[in-house]
Amino acid sequence: MKHLRTIIIGGMVAGAIILPGISAAADTKAGNHDFRRNDKWGHYERRDSYHRPGSSYNRRYDNHNYRRDVHHDNRGHHNKPEIRQDFKDVRNARNEVKSDRKELRGDYQELRKDRAELRRDIRNGASKEEILKDRQEIRDDFREIRKDRTELQHDQGTLQSARRELKADLRKR
Repeated sequence: MKHLRTIIIGGMVAGAIILPGISAAADTKAGNHDFRRNDKWGHYERRDSYHRPGSSYNRRYDNHNYRRDVHHDNRGHHNKPEIRQDFKDVRNARNEVKSDRKELRGDYQELRKDRAELRRDIRNGASKEEILKDRQEIRDDFREIRKDRTELQHDQGTLQSARRELKADLRKR
């Protein structure tokens, strides 16, 4: 009796799982061919007859105006020596900013190391001269950081002015 009940409940569960899948797998009506399989990988695409003639499914590709817009075309400006020099200035200023940031990062790392060394010396009971020397190193690190930050700000201003000059020359043509 127990075995029969298990079989019946299992059949009901299987039917409940399979029944919705049957309606979903039903074929579409005859003659409704909105999609077709068009390549060897089995991808589907909409038929052209589904849309108005001469239009694609994705309408942003319908505009085939490929002529150059001469008024807004900005080709050939790299050949002018003034423009080339402006590009070089921007590139050099970018590299300066990058190196300044790297140097500032190194200074902050050095400050962290010096502070850790000072804490270690205080914890281990080092001499007063050693602690004073560590504190002087920390003050020097702060001085170096301040100097590098002003240099970074100066180089960022140089980069901005070089970009402005390049934009103005590109607009001027």
